[in-house]
Amino acid sequence: MSTTTEPGHAQGTEAFLRHMIWRYPQQRQPVVALLGPRGSGKSTLLGHLSQGCGSTVVHAHLDFNENPVDPVSAATLAAFQMMRGWDTLRRSPVFHRFALGLLALNENLETDRTRATDQIRGLIQAYTRGTRPGRFATRVEGAAVTTMDVVATGALSPLVSGTGSQVVAAVRDQARPVIGSLLQSAARWGLRDALRWHVSIPEAEDAGYVDALIRLSSASRSAAVAPLLSAFLADAQEQAERHPALRSTCSCEVPEHEAARGRHDHAWVLLVDGAQTAAGRRFLGALINARIRNRQTGQGASAKPDPLVVLAACDQWQPEWTTRWCEPWRTTPIAGTSQRRVPLLSRADRAQWAREDDAGAAADPDSVASHWYPVWLDPMTEEQVGYVTGAPGPLAPPLAASAAHRLTGGHWGAATAVKEQREGALPDGDATAVERSLPAALDPGGRPLWSRALETSLPEGLAVPAARWTPVPAVVLAAAYLADARTADDPWVPAELTDLPHSLELLRRNLWVSTHAHAPSRIREVGWGPADRPPTLHPWLSRCVLTALSAAPAEPPAGGHAPPVDPWDAVFVRQAEALAAMSAARGRSPESVEEQRLFYELCLGRFAPVADALAARFDRDHRAWVRLLDYLASAPCRLVHERSAPQVYALLLAGIEGRGSGVVTVATAKLLALLWLYNDPLTEHSHGWDAQIEEGFERLSHNSRLLDVSALQQAGALFA
Repeated sequence: MSTTTEPGHAQGTEAFLRHMIWRYPQQRQPVVALLGPRGSGKSTLLGHLSQGCGSTVVHAHLDFNENPVDPVSAATLAAFQMMRGWDTLRRSPVFHRFALGLLALNENLETDRTRATDQIRGLIQAYTRGTRPGRFATRVEGAAVTTMDVVATGALSPLVSGTGSQVVAAVRDQARPVIGSLLQSAARWGLRDALRWHVSIPEAEDAGYVDALIRLSSASRSAAVAPLLSAFLADAQEQAERHPALRSTCSCEVPEHEAARGRHDHAWVLLVDGAQTAAGRRFLGALINARIRNRQTGQGASAKPDPLVVLAACDQWQPEWTTRWCEPWRTTPIAGTSQRRVPLLSRADRAQWAREDDAGAAADPDSVASHWYPVWLDPMTEEQVGYVTGAPGPLAPPLAASAAHRLTGGHWGAATAVKEQREGALPDGDATAVERSLPAALDPGGRPLWSRALETSLPEGLAVPAARWTPVPAVVLAAAYLADARTADDPWVPAELTDLPHSLELLRRNLWVSTHAHAPSRIREVGWGPADRPPTLHPWLSRCVLTALSAAPAEPPAGGHAPPVDPWDAVFVRQAEALAAMSAARGRSPESVEEQRLFYELCLGRFAPVADALAARFDRDHRAWVRLLDYLASAPCRLVHERSAPQVYALLLAGIEGRGSGVVTVATAKLLALLWLYNDPLTEHSHGWDAQIEEGFERLSHNSRLLDVSALQQAGALFA
């Protein structure tokens, strides 16, 4: 097995080959759903995984995005790819059960039963001649007939004269068809298990194999899906059992309790792209049903687990997974259920899929949900993003790998979009072009990057914001709502925001909202402890939508002479008022309501009063204070869309020290400004920036009236 892949995919590819393809007899195989939002690199990983399997692991690759075929055609393509030669197999795999069924299905039989029977027998005979034993029998038949021709009419004919020559000629004419029949009957002996299998399936109703194939031929293509996919899996099981792979070195990491069973085999791998499409869902559903069917109705080898492990790229959550797996946008599994968290691909192994639930019950093999194993595609690391985006055009401003990683969230398509934008950077007469927010950068046609990115990313049903809008686009309202970590996991939505539930549902189902997208700040654990990560909108999508909101021009109110309404202010004011009304109706604590009000005040750019309110709470509980500081600093900042981080910092702190404020007030204001800007993805995390944050926490700890300043010290140490 080769694990050579491009940066960005090596981690997931190597982890899958190490943890997921080892197998022992009687071991069930999962259907692994590889999850991630659109463009995150799932298809690319499947391609590299196919290369990693090379010529040693039996595998096939189906792409329902490019080729949305029906389940029977998909199984045919998979079987065709698997029938190639493999370095670890003495002979290529064959699919006799599936092939005979497919031949019968595609044959137009006569209405006369006798003629139909002859047609099926002819198909079996023709197929037998095409098999390896059949081809060998044909060669032997030819040699035998040639020998008799030599005796009768060739060089040996003088030795046989008179009536003897007539006898030899008669024997030759009579023996020729008998020889062919005997030899091909022996060849057909190799198909006996396949023919018996067609007799044993429920659709045959205990008829002979010819009548069973006639019945299959007369079935509709949809009715034939179940028996044909069952045949496909039964063939794979028989091949893996009767013709095990040769011993070879591998990178499998088998758990100790499993390794004690001795030598392990390797699963066959089926890579499926476009699993969320209608064709992909039909095929995978039929494949799982065929597995359940074989286990319930199969006899002997047919009832044993097949060797096929499926890795299916999917950018939508499917409802049937929820019975066993926690939705990725939910912070914790539903209490009282057997739900478990969806792991990262790099951390996924068989034990997580096969383990018992908290009540000690094993998964029901007859349940469709028990066959699925959702895993999350690992985001690209900072180094990998830097590799993709690190070669800008000659006119592009410098971009640190850390900033590119925070902006893209490790999303493959986002990193590629940033790279293409920077490679095509053009001269710009605007003096602030270098400081312009990267998602707002224009292409040669004058279209901003955020617009192009949203066009390729947003799910169907959410429109890309235009340059001007009325009313506010649904995706903008959703992004503003999800920017508040306290609302992202709230099951309640303000009644005033009528379009919000549908937008949130689309973003969640299409995997743009998840706990995996949350990038915790450095001080989060100090304030929150080991609390679960909240679900968030993917940083790339969030930044693009908020850039669109920031760039939207102010619009005058309809039918009035009031000053133009700023879209940014209008969205966050409306949301703050709706949440305040809902909080009052639900009886939330005044302290929680006040903290959320401060959050939205900061969204609106009212920095000074928020900093003063935060300073007033300093000497109550330092750990709770750090928690509030972390929450407020996560608020969207409009100023960074218009100016550089140092310019914004200077603007925020202007006049703070000169108004006679105390040490705590000034230090709090500096810390809030630094951390607020620090959370912006395009702010470079320099040593100078870190030193200022560390100094701010140190100064506050020296001026605290509380004895316990450990929370401040811990937070400051994180920036040392």
